[in-house]
Amino acid sequence: MILTETQIDQLLHQEAITEEGPWSTNDEQVIDRNVKDIVTEICRRARLKDKTEYGHYGSGYASYVDCWLYRPDDDFRISPGNHYHGLVILFSRLSSFYVLGQGSRSWDRTGGAFYLPDYDFVDVIEQPVLKDLVPLVTTILTERGLTRLHKTDLDTFLPAGVQVPTILAQHVLRHFDALFYWED
Repeated sequence: MILTETQIDQLLHQEAITEEGPWSTNDEQVIDRNVKDIVTEICRRARLKDKTEYGHYGSGYASYVDCWLYRPDDDFRISPGNHYHGLVILFSRLSSFYVLGQGSRSWDRTGGAFYLPDYDFVDVIEQPVLKDLVPLVTTILTERGLTRLHKTDLDTFLPAGVQVPTILAQHVLRHFDALFYWED
């Protein structure tokens, strides 16, 4: 079990569960600037591009920053045009925790399509080019004071009666859903 009942309550009230900065500030601008700095470092060191969502997907509240990393080349391309596999980092806005997964995105002049993360996506990284990125990305994130959580860390069910305001949840609510939720 990674979270206490008190921490779950804090998370669901959009309160930090750590005394570490920048999360302890509960200042979204400060936290997002920290994430931007980390993403910039990852992109520079791994020669990647990113599409990172800082704006809560345009509505509601996301307890995390969704970072999608890719390279616009054939190793990442799924099909002709702008359709790529990417490595996903979900950065908790309320703690120093993050998770990794894989997601695909596509876009053109008329719009696009993209993944939405959920519990089942954690640690699922199937593409060899993305697997190769994991050691460097994990090293950078560890150097920056972040802690990776794995699916097994987040599989504990939430206590009965706990409601999470999220559209990402599966049928049962787990610790994942308390840390990484999107209220639209």
